Amino acid sequence: MEQQDKFYKGLFFGAVLGATAGTIMGLLFAPHKGRETQQIISGTVKHAFDKASDLYQSSEQDGVYSNEAKTRSQEIIDTARDEAKKILNEANSIIREIKGYPKSKEN
Repeated sequence: MEQQDKFYKGLFFGAVLGATAGTIMGLLFAPHKGRETQQIISGTVKHAFDKASDLYQSSEQDGVYSNEAKTRSQEIIDTARDEAKKILNEANSIIREIKGYPKSKEN
């Protein structure tokens, strides 16, 4: 069981690392300007969070899921929101470095 947990943790971190690397490479070779790309990304992320929140709230009203599932889904939404913010901050930092702007003091 412990080995399976390690496998899933490794898989999760590998997926996050791959997504981060893919995002950074995509931003470097993006067909749009940095500001346009940021707006597209932030709009997509906001839409996804709104949709997830709507689904979460509708499940609360329906009473279909147990409290444990609600708690777990909220944890996943919060984790995804935090990871998306980190990726956006990293992407913004890379864009600033490419454009020659000084690094901002974030975090």
